[in-house]
Amino acid sequence: MSQQTETLLNSVLIKMARSFLQYMSEASPWVGEQAQSIGEQVAVLAVRQRQDAALIADLLADREYFVDFGVYPTEYTDQQFLALEAVFSNLRSSQDQVCEAISSTQAEVSAAGDAQAADMLGTIDVRQKELAHALKELQRELKESGASA
Repeated sequence: MSQQTETLLNSVLIKMARSFLQYMSEASPWVGEQAQSIGEQVAVLAVRQRQDAALIADLLADREYFVDFGVYPTEYTDQQFLALEAVFSNLRSSQDQVCEAISSTQAEVSAAGDAQAADMLGTIDVRQKELAHALKELQRELKESGASA
């Protein structure tokens, strides 16, 4: 397809691969013993996001486009060594930004006539919105587990 389409796809890839969820999966935020399973579920969500990012990377590689995974924003470095509960609002905000980027890029690549990329982004959009909903539910569970502790 066009260079512009691949550039848009790579931009979404960077947004996903360098999301706050991915950063937190590497930073291992502290989780109390009573909420250990919530921390594990967040880690699973990060894996699911990496799998979707890999689909985009694979498509770009198949099209012989130089894949750029980007770097984490420097403001993330202030979020280390914190409890998971303290970073949850940032996790959700970052995921909302990822979902917005996917939706807008899907519309742009569809308008450009790249059906393959648009279909893939449509599938990823659904999964990433489910992931956003799961983060919301996990935040609620985390608050409840803290209230009962």
